[in-house]
Amino acid sequence: MAERPTSVWTRPQKARREQPTLGRDQIVAAALELLDAEGLNGLSMRRLGTRLNAGATTVYWHVANKDELLELALDHVMAEVHTPDPAGHGWRAAVIGYAGSLRTMIHRHPWTVPLFGSRPMLGPNAARAMDELLGACDQAGFSAYDLEYAQAVVNDYVIGAAGSEASWRANQQEFSAEDWMASMGPYLEVNDERHPRLTAHLREVWAKETNEVMEGRFAFGLGCLLDGLEARAQDRAPGVR
Repeated sequence: MAERPTSVWTRPQKARREQPTLGRDQIVAAALELLDAEGLNGLSMRRLGTRLNAGATTVYWHVANKDELLELALDHVMAEVHTPDPAGHGWRAAVIGYAGSLRTMIHRHPWTVPLFGSRPMLGPNAARAMDELLGACDQAGFSAYDLEYAQAVVNDYVIGAAGSEASWRANQQEFSAEDWMASMGPYLEVNDERHPRLTAHLREVWAKETNEVMEGRFAFGLGCLLDGLEARAQDRAPGVR
């Protein structure tokens, strides 16, 4: 019989009298430094221990494994995500605020993208952020399963879009959009007849400043998503909420 899944948030902490000098917050802060600098592949329990000048036993006192450490790190950065109060700003403005906040966090910490959906997010910061988004979607008129679907489609859009943007931004640290356009020149010439719409589009759009294109693309997609949610909420059967 398979073991039950575990989480750092559901496992009881050890008695305080046994706690080593090095605290959980120090361990998470050091892990975040490695993650932000080198991504998921840059974090290992051995490297973390070296960075902290502490033995593996000290680190394992707080976390059972790397997965638990990542749970703590992800929840820590979720503190950066906030949602305006839908009661005062309206549900659309609240969701837009949440989406922009989550997107900014992902740009700061692109290593978070593969972690979303890998396990339930049970930490206090993630729970608070999720509760705020649910409140905005509830204000729009969703409930029960539709409430789950509404929040999920918002999160899926932001994580997908911001993750793609973060990858492109990381690539641009080495090559600019102008560099890519120059390198694609021969390819565009060859494909002018085969894919005329694509080549014309690339020349028109990606010749512009990349950040401007990304900002417009994200806002356009989020607006379309919210229009769809609003229409779906308005089409719900009377009395069902």
